[in-house]
Amino acid sequence: MQNKGFGTLYIVIIIGTAVLSLALWLSTGSFWSIHNGINLKVSQQAKSLVEACAEVALEVMRENNDYTGTNSTTINSNTCSYTVSNTGGDNRSIDISGTISGVTRKLQVITSAFNPIIISTWQENI
Repeated sequence: MQNKGFGTLYIVIIIGTAVLSLALWLSTGSFWSIHNGINLKVSQQAKSLVEACAEVALEVMRENNDYTGTNSTTINSNTCSYTVSNTGGDNRSIDISGTISGVTRKLQVITSAFNPIIISTWQENI
């Protein structure tokens, strides 16, 4: 009779451990899923920031075709910076960088003409 009690207790402990392990595994998976979702959202926000910053740089170039140099701008309380380099003739290279919550995105835009501005490359840098 005493052996049946220990056997039952042993089975309850084994099943309880398995259920607890499964619950912890599911909780950890849910945590990482939420964490990755937040990181993806911040990354998309940083991408939108550098794309908006590129538009600002292109507008500056449209207003002043001779513009070269580095500047920064604030969009929705986030700051990004851009550098416009003359690569010869009407060709310009714009390097843009923006960071939101520790996530940095970079973009390079290369133009080949003014009036209208012709964009030959719009590429995210990793």
